[in-house]
Amino acid sequence: MAKRNSSINWPAIEREYLAGECSIREIADRYEVSDTAIRKKAKAEGWKRAVRSANRREPDQASPPPPPSDPENPREPTAIADDGRNLVGRMLDELDAVTSRRGELEDMIVSATEDDSDDSRRTAMMKALSLPSRANTMKTLALALKTLNEASAPLGKKAAQQEKAKAIGGGSRFAALGPPTLKAVK
Repeated sequence: MAKRNSSINWPAIEREYLAGECSIREIADRYEVSDTAIRKKAKAEGWKRAVRSANRREPDQASPPPPPSDPENPREPTAIADDGRNLVGRMLDELDAVTSRRGELEDMIVSATEDDSDDSRRTAMMKALSLPSRANTMKTLALALKTLNEASAPLGKKAAQQEKAKAIGGGSRFAALGPPTLKAVK
């Protein structure tokens, strides 16, 4: 049986929770209490958490924002493709985090929806964590990465294939492919 920690500093936890600077899990680790206990206490006492920013990375890790669009100086396609690849990489990291913490997320969903009168919210949240949902996300990200790679080719995919065909054909569209080969027939 787990040992109860009766010396939990709830006022400090409440201050950090209300500030919204750190995740609930980070606060729980710092004060050696479960994140579920913090969530239950917050719900019971009506704590209202400040909205966290979407970019939770440290300032030194954040990628610079893309420059504003300027119709006179359009961005290079390679720069746009590089930004897209970076975004796909970050989304793959998020997918990896969800996959590696699936059990914990399911426990959190169960505890957050235990007071609901019907199971529709729980079912929808569990569906978002399901294998088909994560597999579809992976498939979509792979397709996006493929599209970015094809679009960032200097001439585009079709033009690159045409250039390759011209090089093989000796510069002419109808050039011979090579000398005929003899085959023995029995």
